[in-house]
Amino acid sequence: MMDLKEGQDAERYCGHLDVATLKARVNQRESTRSSREDATMLATLFFGALLLSFEGPYPVTPPNSFIGSLSEFQIPYILSALNFTNGNLKLFASPWSAPGWMKTNGRMKGGGWLLGEVNGEYYKSYAKYLIRFFEEYAKNGIDFWGMTLQNEPTSGAWKWYRWQTMFFTSKMQRDFVKVTLGPMFKKNNATKDLKLIGLDDNRMWLPRWADNIFNDPEATKYVHGIGVHWYLNFLAPACVLTKTHNRHPDKFLLATEACTGSMGIHGPILGDWNRGEQYAKDIITTLNNYVAGWVDWNICLDEEGGPNWVNNVVDSPIIVNATADEFYKQPMFYAMGHFSKFIKPGSLRIFAKVTGRKPVLTTAFTHQGLVFLLLRRRTLVLLNTHSCSKDVLVNDLATGRHIYLTIDPRSVVTVLWDEQ
Repeated sequence: MMDLKEGQDAERYCGHLDVATLKARVNQRESTRSSREDATMLATLFFGALLLSFEGPYPVTPPNSFIGSLSEFQIPYILSALNFTNGNLKLFASPWSAPGWMKTNGRMKGGGWLLGEVNGEYYKSYAKYLIRFFEEYAKNGIDFWGMTLQNEPTSGAWKWYRWQTMFFTSKMQRDFVKVTLGPMFKKNNATKDLKLIGLDDNRMWLPRWADNIFNDPEATKYVHGIGVHWYLNFLAPACVLTKTHNRHPDKFLLATEACTGSMGIHGPILGDWNRGEQYAKDIITTLNNYVAGWVDWNICLDEEGGPNWVNNVVDSPIIVNATADEFYKQPMFYAMGHFSKFIKPGSLRIFAKVTGRKPVLTTAFTHQGLVFLLLRRRTLVLLNTHSCSKDVLVNDLATGRHIYLTIDPRSVVTVLWDEQ
């Protein structure tokens, strides 16, 4: 049985994770790893535009024509997407590395950080570099909604990291944004309205990372939210998200990157329901812990799970078979649709209490439409991860309405109804 009512979830207990606990969880994870990946997240209310910077260009991109490749490939696709959605598309960028000459290791790839003191000349040059990115896109009619401060900043501590990366601590991010980046962005027309997103890394760093930024009266003026990746979710429970929200309720939480096929069996598995279920399970869990949007790292890939210049092949909601001139919609695609199609921007999550033995997973929302302002629509997404069907009774406590339904084994169901 399930009861729905307006209101927010009470704060859940979330114990402190010390270093010993984290190590134990990593060891347990390594000893029990199988072909089944962790839960993952999706792109629903937001569309991510990656801030690319290549140390080694793709074969189709000559070394001296990166800007040309943007105008030929990325910009037309983004403009087409904006036109298709009538402008109702939020774009955000995510820098992975400064140019190599600005970094301690002398290259974009691998661990390193900006040269000099925090907020010194290299930090100012890097801020100008970021501003130039947005200026060039603006010249082509593309405005961005936001930017993460740095993609996975903790990975910059790894000397032999395979990708472009750059190290920041939470305090370095805080000091950079409040003294240099934030004020410079506010003075430029192309960046003055950007929503800046802190962390953009695994949630194991919460809530401390958010505390270090938002508890500073100057830094908090410029940073609007926190981004999280899903890859190490097994190291920290989802309640760290609720804990972060409760400490900083005026800031948003956004899941900024996720994909399947990065652990266990790499690359695509056509028609694999497990991966679709992983999407739905993690979406529900994070939605219920105050996360407001999700981004899938790869909305479409080729049959090998690429292209990727470091051979990091993964899976994707859409797989493209260029030889046959066709594409395949994976179970992940349809799992995403239960949320991105029916949970509209501006929806309000409502409390859903589930009872019973081995219950289904649920999340519920209400949304007030623009046409009938007095009419609210309820959206309830249910996930049955069990191998048997589940009979569900839904009680809408606000309207007194009852809904009976049976959820098939291993399935996702979305129920819509209007308040009467």
